[in-house]
Order: sequence, then structure tokens, then C-alpha cells
Amino acid sequence: MKSWNALQVSLWFRPVLFVTLGIALGLVLPTLDSRLPWMSQELRSFWLAVYVPTTPDSSREVLLGMVAALVTVMTVATSMTMVTVQLASTQYTPRLLSRFMADRTTQRVLGTYLLTVVYLLLLLGVLGTPSNEKELVALPVLSLGVALALTLSCLLLLPFFLHHAARSIEASNVIASIGREVIRELKRLNVKEVRELSGPLPGPAEEDATVLHARETGYVQLVDHERLLAALPRRVHTVRLDVRTGDFLIPGLPLLSLWPKVSLNAWQKRRVHAAFAVGHTRTTQQDVLYGVRQLVDMALKALSPAINDVTTAVMVVNELGAVGRAVASMGQIGHGWWMQRRGRVTLLRPAFGLEPYLRDAFGEIPLAATTQPRVILRILEVLAEIASVETDMAMRGVLVQTGRAVYEAARLAEQRERDVRFIEERWNQLRQKASEPSALPCETVH
Repeated sequence: MKSWNALQVSLWFRPVLFVTLGIALGLVLPTLDSRLPWMSQELRSFWLAVYVPTTPDSSREVLLGMVAALVTVMTVATSMTMVTVQLASTQYTPRLLSRFMADRTTQRVLGTYLLTVVYLLLLLGVLGTPSNEKELVALPVLSLGVALALTLSCLLLLPFFLHHAARSIEASNVIASIGREVIRELKRLNVKEVRELSGPLPGPAEEDATVLHARETGYVQLVDHERLLAALPRRVHTVRLDVRTGDFLIPGLPLLSLWPKVSLNAWQKRRVHAAFAVGHTRTTQQDVLYGVRQLVDMALKALSPAINDVTTAVMVVNELGAVGRAVASMGQIGHGWWMQRRGRVTLLRPAFGLEPYLRDAFGEIPLAATTQPRVILRILEVLAEIASVETDMAMRGVLVQTGRAVYEAARLAEQRERDVRFIEERWNQLRQKASEPSALPCETVH
């Protein structure tokens, strides 16, 4: 599971698949040229009518020119990729590096270039130097036609890729893509299958549990619940995950607890630990708060004195508001634990909801924006907008608590009298929205 996830986000995996396809084409198409005479005759007559190099030697020269041109184009594309990654890292946050490295469009374009170059090199080995004019009919016209089509396609891909690279580092596109990914992960949480438990954890006593401890150092990237439950002994009826996706593990810390107390052999422990993918970086899979972390880091970087880009910070706040509305529509506060019945086993895991989301989303930005009242005002407006469409009073209470923390952070800093008045107005509007009856029903993310 961990290896497959690493392959999916790597820059080299899909280009290697394209290279494999290029090798296959370089071996199969020349064979078709030699073994399908009827096709060769039809294509040869057409090819010799439109293709100027009609000898193997001249065709080799053309193929060598194609290879040289494509290597140059591929160098430009690779340079653009590295420049894009560098700009994203310095302008926004280093947490975006993996996102740009895993970009499917970039991988496919580089893979197409590599496929074509490998195919042309293999085709060069097929063409020989003719000893007399009768060997003109030995031209692999099907293979040459595919080579020309691939080369033209690669040349057309260059302006498309340059456009994509330029758009991919535009702040609005980066922010929107992170927001879409976070909302997509929210929909995978299956909140309809869980029940939120607040207060003391009900169930068996702690001394009756078997506690498994972490063996690796790193971040929890994925938890395969099906694989975990399949690895448990049949006597186990309750499992509590003591870590959530995105937590940093230190060997010896509790990983999960099992009831009743059972004895696990080394093989069973390895199976249980194999259900947890641990790595040195966080990923957005199953980790909603990591996407939030990326957005917050972009806002903090934009508000730094070196960048001083307030508009980007406001765009981040807008996207955090859209994600916050999706979190609120789940109907979960985020206290205590989620309880879920999985066959014969009750699964308990740390709850997620509006409160932990707002704490991560709007906990640091107000402190960095004390000299930028425009950002403070927008945060209070976004909280009021969410409160105006939220029907649950407990949810509204959480929004008001977050707004109060933002308001107090702004009041502690020196503000102009005019800005203080605007902040007071937005804070009062938030409290008013939270106390009014909502006209819109709360939709549930599913």
C-alpha cells in the first residue's frame, strides 16, 4: 500500500510506462511492416508519393534530426518543470512540491517525449543502408509514418505544456485545486456510517486492552481499515485507533488498542502494522487537515514581509470558507471519537469535524494578519456566511467561538480607528447571523 502510493505521486513512474510502450512500438511496428505485404504495398505507394526521403539512408538522416529536435524540446519541458517547482516552493510553500511532482499532465507530456525518442532510436536500428535501388521497397513505411506522427504530436505538445506550466503556478489555480482535493477527501469519510461519541469513552476498561505500539518513525499516510480488521484475531470485538492519519509516530507510542486482551504472535503483529502506511511526508489521502495546512501555509507566506501579497491571503480565506462549509455540512463537531460497526468489530477512531477544522484553518492566519485588516474582515465575513446557512446551533456556536478568537487577536494589535470600527461591525454581524434562524437546510456531504 505504501509503495503503490509512493509510485502514484512520483514524477518518474508514468514516464517509465511510456518508455515501455515506446520500446514495444519500436519492436512491433517494424515486424508488421515486414509481415503484412498487403498493408506494406498500400502504404508504400502512398508514402513514396508524399515522403521526400525515399531511401533508408535519407530516412535515417530525417530520424536523426527528429531525435535531436525532440531532445531539445524535452530539455525545455524539463527546465520548465523545474522552474515551476522552484517558484511554487519559494513563492507559496515547500509543501506544494509533491503536488507539482505528481501532476498528471506533466508526467504524460514528459512520457510522450521519452516514448517518441526511444521509438525513433529503435527505428534507426531497423533502417539499413541500401546497396542498390531495389531496396527502396524495403522502407518500413508504417513505422516511419508513426514516427512522423509522434514527432509532430510532440512539437504540438510544447506550447500546450508551456501554457499548462504557467497556469499551474497561478495562485488562484493552486488554491482552487487544493480546495477541490480537500472536499473530495471529505466525501470519502463516509460520515453516514459513523456515530460521534463525546465525553468519556464508553466500553471496556483500559486495563483489559491489548495495546500495540508504533515501530516506525514518520507520518501516518494511510490506514487500510479492511486490511487491519482482517489481520485481527477472531476474539477481538473492539478496536480503537490511537492515532489519526497525519500524526507523527515515535516508536513506542500507542498505535491502537484491542479488546479483549489477546496475545498476538510476530506474524499477526506484522499484519497489523502493515495496515498503516508510514512515511517521511504527509499526503492528502485520508488527511484532510494536510490540505488545510497547505492553504494556511500559502496565506502565511503571502502575509510575510518578504512577499506581502494580501490578495493571495484573501483568496486562501475564501477557499477555506468553501471547505469549511463542506465540513459543517457533515454534521460533525469533531469531539471525542467516531464509532463505526464493521462486521463483528466495533471500530473507534479520533473524530473529525468543524471544530478541529476551524482551529487549523483560522488559528494562525489572524495572528499573521494583525497589520492587514482586510484579511481579518474577510475571515469574519466568511464565518458569518457559513453561520447564515447552518441550521445546527452547536455548529453556529463553534463558528462564533472561532470568530471571537479572531476578533480578540485583531484587538490586541494596533489598528487604525476606522479599521477597528469595521472589525467591530463584522464581529457583530457574525453574532447576529449565528442567532438568526437559517433559511437554508443543511446539506450533508456523502
